Amino acid sequence: MVKMGQAPAGPPPAPSAEPGSLTRELARVEAANVAFYEAFKDRDIEAMARCWSQSPHARCVHPGWELVTGWPDIRRSWADIFESIDDLEISLDDAQVEVAGTVAWVNLVVSLRITTNDGDTFEASVVTTNLFEHANGEWLLVLHHSSNFVEDDEGDGEDDEPRTMGFFAPRSGSSSMN
Repeated sequence: MVKMGQAPAGPPPAPSAEPGSLTRELARVEAANVAFYEAFKDRDIEAMARCWSQSPHARCVHPGWELVTGWPDIRRSWADIFESIDDLEISLDDAQVEVAGTVAWVNLVVSLRITTNDGDTFEASVVTTNLFEHANGEWLLVLHHSSNFVEDDEGDGEDDEPRTMGFFAPRSGSSSMN
């Protein structure tokens, strides 16, 4: 588990055919992924913008949302989320980083503890895939996809409802859903 603000732990990446090359890129992708979650935790839209490709092919799926397409609408979706958060704790678990040429992806479980501006507090876990492209010497997000994660607390699996994150539901009138 990586608590935001702490260095990630875990086994070192596998060596590549070119010594140090793949290992270096895996570390750079991991750093780009952590920077994304730091921007989220800090509710910093400018830091978030530095993490994302500004292209029209960028995509984002927040838990319970429809697909958000293109950087302007993605930015608006994050700004809406940031405006409704009073406090946020994030931890990253089971991160798996892969690099293939100019594309990289991170699969992980993100645990959140959110307090909204309305004073509601809840905890949730989401399964996430972040897809990065290498452009202009940087790894930039082109896809963030998070889905509700269902944990079987009862052990029987019957009648378990997914933990919904209604907090992430788009606000009425949000154009990011168009």
